[in-house]
Amino acid sequence: MRRGPRVRELVQRGFISMVFQPIVDLNSGRISGFEALLRGPAGTPLSRPGRVFGDKSPLSRSVLRELDEACFSAALRSGRLLAERGLLFINLRLDTILHLPETWPGFEALLRSSGVPQAALVVEISERGTVSEPEAAFAAIRGLRAKGVKFALDDFGSAYSGLQHLLWFKPDYIKLDRFLVDGLHSCAERRCIVAHSARLAEELGARVVAEGVEEQRDLLALMELGIPYAQGYHLGRPSAASFWCDDLELPQNCSGWFREAEAAAAR
Repeated sequence: MRRGPRVRELVQRGFISMVFQPIVDLNSGRISGFEALLRGPAGTPLSRPGRVFGDKSPLSRSVLRELDEACFSAALRSGRLLAERGLLFINLRLDTILHLPETWPGFEALLRSSGVPQAALVVEISERGTVSEPEAAFAAIRGLRAKGVKFALDDFGSAYSGLQHLLWFKPDYIKLDRFLVDGLHSCAERRCIVAHSARLAEELGARVVAEGVEEQRDLLALMELGIPYAQGYHLGRPSAASFWCDDLELPQNCSGWFREAEAAAAR
């Protein structure tokens, strides 16, 4: 079976589920938001979302847009359990955003029915993304921002167009690509780039989220550089929304460090 019809069938039959990874405030150690991530059945195209949504996706633009909209809807339905506890970061492709004005009444109805306040929603746009009609896409972004939706520039540092996208999107959050974070503790060049990116973001009125934090040493390096937010397996693995509703404590591997830091500051 070709991938396009197979993906459409999976979407229509509801074989889409979302998990959520915490975004942690590095000043306090508290969870301040969650990123919604697609999980699909094993052995299907949806089991590899990075490939499905990547630059060399085997899917047509129309199928990708249908899948993107279905994932967004699923993230809102599941994420409503978390919206009162932090911001909800949901990925949308630029091509999908471009067509939002055509479907805006349905989009607003979806937001209302989900119970997720627009002020709690952060739409993530990948730096790798391209769009055939940039001015129209940016107009759609401005329309969403006027209604209280925030934006994050994802994968910053992974493609040549990052600075251009900073000017176009004017993001509220800049998410540093994991390539810049992995091995940060032992790489002076990475630390220089991350530090300058943080200063640039601050001057532009954006906040930095470091992605892909896998090691305690990289976490501490980020904290030394004053990076305000981070996410990654070291801070919390993607889990169902119900898991985070039951227990919003950070995993033992890092929560203890924050408690020790708070105790030291109190002395």
